[in-house]
Amino acid sequence: MSTELPSRSSAHEPYWLALRFPEAWFECRCPEQERHHRPPAVLLDGGGRSSRVAAVNRVAAGLGIEIGQSLATARSRHRANATADTPLRCLGVDHRAVEEWLAEWGEWALTYTSRVSRPPAVRSGVDVGAGLLLEIGGSAALFGGIGAVVSRLLEALKPWQLVVQVAGASPPRVAWALAAAVADEPPWLCRPREQLAAVSRLPLAFIDWPTTWIERFAELGLRRLGEVRRLPRDGLGMRTDPLLLADLDRLFAARDWPLADLVPPARYAREVSLWDPASQVDRLLLLARGPLVGLSEFLHRRRLAVANFVVWLGHEERASTRLEVATAEPGRDERLWQEQLRLQLESAGQLAPVTQLRVEADHFVAPRAGQGSLFADADERGRDERALFHRLQARLGRPAVSRLQDVPSLIPMNRSRLQPLPGQQGRSPRTRPVEPPDTSLLPGAFRPLWWLEKPRRPDAPVHYHGHIERIETNWWATAEESADYCAGELVGGRAVCLRRERAGGDWQVIGLDD
Repeated sequence: MSTELPSRSSAHEPYWLALRFPEAWFECRCPEQERHHRPPAVLLDGGGRSSRVAAVNRVAAGLGIEIGQSLATARSRHRANATADTPLRCLGVDHRAVEEWLAEWGEWALTYTSRVSRPPAVRSGVDVGAGLLLEIGGSAALFGGIGAVVSRLLEALKPWQLVVQVAGASPPRVAWALAAAVADEPPWLCRPREQLAAVSRLPLAFIDWPTTWIERFAELGLRRLGEVRRLPRDGLGMRTDPLLLADLDRLFAARDWPLADLVPPARYAREVSLWDPASQVDRLLLLARGPLVGLSEFLHRRRLAVANFVVWLGHEERASTRLEVATAEPGRDERLWQEQLRLQLESAGQLAPVTQLRVEADHFVAPRAGQGSLFADADERGRDERALFHRLQARLGRPAVSRLQDVPSLIPMNRSRLQPLPGQQGRSPRTRPVEPPDTSLLPGAFRPLWWLEKPRRPDAPVHYHGHIERIETNWWATAEESADYCAGELVGGRAVCLRRERAGGDWQVIGLDD
């Protein structure tokens, strides 16, 4: 097996990269937090006591569970070899979940190429496995070559903890066949001159052919693809399906493989499931993280933004719960969406146990360019009011808040209080005694003219003036804070603004008055 990269001279030639996901049936329904420590899982074909194991993930295979075993046998192997805190996950066939999951990854792959396809079946009813084909030859120059594209792509896949088999070749059918032979090995990037030998050595078990074809060749003692190709073509065509000859030509690059390019969906929809029903806010937020990050990436790829979308919570014995997440301005910030969703979940009270969470968005707009001004204008004040309005609706419920009205002194802009400085604060052998508090200094009197980009420790002794101003924000503020502020003067006479955390710590300079 060759892992050398194709030469740069072939970077502009068509080159296809195959991504096979052998555990897609499991990963499309596995919560993100459980992918790092995967539970053993099996895919069942059939129902009841007649169920048979159709697929196993690597953890289950390590316990001795094999394809074709009955469910009872699989459970007994699990009890004999697994620890008590690792249950066996038994999943039924769900083609829709796999298709939606692959569509999401196909959309993601468009970041690296303009052509993404799903491999078609050789014959109707034959499963070719879950995976994608990416034509990366045309975009290789943008990333620095074929090898650079593959490295970037695999690095981006790492955080998702997916089982993926990767191979590349100029004909797409060859790339797809080679990927089946890659297990825990590096990507198999096949050079054109090595292609014929590589395909000829492939075992027939790795080819997506009907089982009847492979068994018939096994009876003749044929185990590899090259052996089948050396049979007389006329006799092979008379004794087998014509589709076999057509696919054999594609495997040896003698015929094109018709592929349909993936069409990006017009709306975003992603669903995740929980193994065990839950109603805790923290666990539901963790479950929602994957779909929200996916929505943010969806918007970044298309250079769009969204102002509101819907989150559906599925329950076992009752109708789904609908939550609408809205923000003051269209955006792509998943952290802001999570905060809005947290407020809604906390205000919803006791939720019925949730088994599924689905995020749907279909109203997209182009993001508005611009930046904030030094002094807030009418647009910025309106945006802040809309942000507060949406936070109140998320916290109290949409029926409870219909509009905002300004009322003097209802919620002060700065909720703070003064407290005198301790008599010994700031005293050191190199400083003069602290001056008595100046009661004429009011909150805001020492607001600095220049704010520092980052707080820093004073580089000279400091004389403290006035009072400490303690500022504490409440739940309606976007960023919660609890800290003490104070005016000061360095030994050289420079006025500064100081800050320290309420929990304790040293004073730090955060602003200058000149």
